[in-house]
Amino acid sequence: MHLRRDLMARCLIVVTLAFLVIVQPRPATAQDQRPVLAFYYTWYDTGQWTADKVPDLPAIPYNSRDRATIERHVDQARAAGIDAFVVSWYGPQVENNQTETNFRTLLDVAQEKGLQATVDVDLGASPFLHSAGDVSAALRYVLTVHAQHPAFLRYEGKPLIFFWRQQRFSVDTWQAIRAEVDPDHNSLWIAEGVDLTYLAVFDGLHLYNVTWDPPADVGYTLSRWGGRVREYNAPHGTHKLWVATAMPGYDDTRAPGREHTYRHDRQNGAYYRETWQAAIASSPDLVVITSFNEWVEGTMIEPSVSYGNLYLDITAQEAARYKSAAGPVTEATPTATAIPTATPTPPPPVDTPTATPS
Repeated sequence: MHLRRDLMARCLIVVTLAFLVIVQPRPATAQDQRPVLAFYYTWYDTGQWTADKVPDLPAIPYNSRDRATIERHVDQARAAGIDAFVVSWYGPQVENNQTETNFRTLLDVAQEKGLQATVDVDLGASPFLHSAGDVSAALRYVLTVHAQHPAFLRYEGKPLIFFWRQQRFSVDTWQAIRAEVDPDHNSLWIAEGVDLTYLAVFDGLHLYNVTWDPPADVGYTLSRWGGRVREYNAPHGTHKLWVATAMPGYDDTRAPGREHTYRHDRQNGAYYRETWQAAIASSPDLVVITSFNEWVEGTMIEPSVSYGNLYLDITAQEAARYKSAAGPVTEATPTATAIPTATPTPPPPVDTPTATPS
């Protein structure tokens, strides 16, 4: 009788443990949640926050190197459904390079608070990445140091890295860089722009800016380029990633040294919703927001004097819809906590602008 009871008790324990294993939630990963990313900039100081330098002002002026600022931004991003920051990065040099030192802080804060982060290797503005050798060394550092951090962004189990202005080097040069740094493709590299020939080396494509001048149909733009990535995959037997872009608007009219500038009206959040809907309709692998805090080009969703939390509220709604694959959002559109400033009509066409530091 005792043996029978003991056997029944053991069976009950086994069944209970099996049930717990089945129902125990797994740690969330970027892949599980149809990740939402946002470009993030770490180069600001308090001298940036004047009306002649940026089209709006942050609700809380800040210095990017302050840990409390990074903590606040991570909290805001998580509350808005953002899974990872994509940080404009100049290379691993520490001296006179806060994109590296602040990225290190961000990784630690992100680990504490449940966010992820990666780099956007900036080949357009970096004062340190001059040659293919410089780029190779920087990427080796990313993969051997930063990518080993628990908070570094992974997708499909691999570190995910973005690139800006990879067109500085030919496809053949990138082939050589990849063969030297990551010959087995143990990481994922995302190129920027509309030149599909780079997909011979890179693992995916994104468009940093979709607020073109004159304005284009953003739905057509994103669907077209998402479709072109998929069309590339079919004959090549590949699965190159399509990273669709959502943007709240654009205004680089205060950017220093630019000959051609323009504004794209935010429409009090309506344009941001439009780009989100277009991004989702393009069947992306990931969505990236341009941007969390690119104030010089006026693409920020960070809380501002003019709009309060409006754009984080919209982000939370649209990110939830994307992750759940639900139908159109039916909630009432959030209202700004302050009256937004009017945005003039865009001027004549110019080339797609760059992400420019202060």
